[in-house]
Amino acid sequence: MEFSIYWYGFAFSFSLFATIGAQNVFVLKQALMQNHIAIVCLVCFVCDMVLVVLGVFGIAKFFSQNTYLTIVLGTLGSIFVLSYGLLALRSAYKTQVLNDLEVDSAKSCVHSLILQTLAITLFNPHVYLDTIVVIGAYSLTLDTTQKINFSLGAISASFVWFFCLGFFAYKASVFLKNKKVWIIINTLTAIIMFVIAYWIFDFTLQEIAKL
Repeated sequence: MEFSIYWYGFAFSFSLFATIGAQNVFVLKQALMQNHIAIVCLVCFVCDMVLVVLGVFGIAKFFSQNTYLTIVLGTLGSIFVLSYGLLALRSAYKTQVLNDLEVDSAKSCVHSLILQTLAITLFNPHVYLDTIVVIGAYSLTLDTTQKINFSLGAISASFVWFFCLGFFAYKASVFLKNKKVWIIINTLTAIIMFVIAYWIFDFTLQEIAKL
């Protein structure tokens, strides 16, 4: 295994998944309620796994068969990644923290909870931007073996993030309410995103030069 590509995939994807949004808040709430958290984490992980594979070996492969489409996806990907980096850097200075975490007392049945988790995941447009557009665009720069290792890194990042968030919910909620923690997280995320944006943009320029 090419561990450098694996860890690129892990760090890059972890930065995307660790952004606090509706899905992560939902996971934290279910964890604090002790509401079938293993199932919630598993559903989130499986959704990410499927979408990452679709982004790397589906959408990206389809685009890579046409130079013009590759340039389009590469351009969009670099813009999105750069935007993520700028937003993360802005958030670092604003020190955004997780303050809105009101936990309900009522628990859901397993079937209802699975549907809720699927809805909060699959109806969220950011999940498609993260896994298909951004991760898919970066995978255009990789060969087949590298794509496999990169995908494994991305999938591992999803597993680590959701299950740690779910099973260490109390500490995670306290951790994510610390302003200094968010400064560090967002600064590191911004750096990773800027580096990835450069790689994708450089690859896109190389594709343009082939025309």
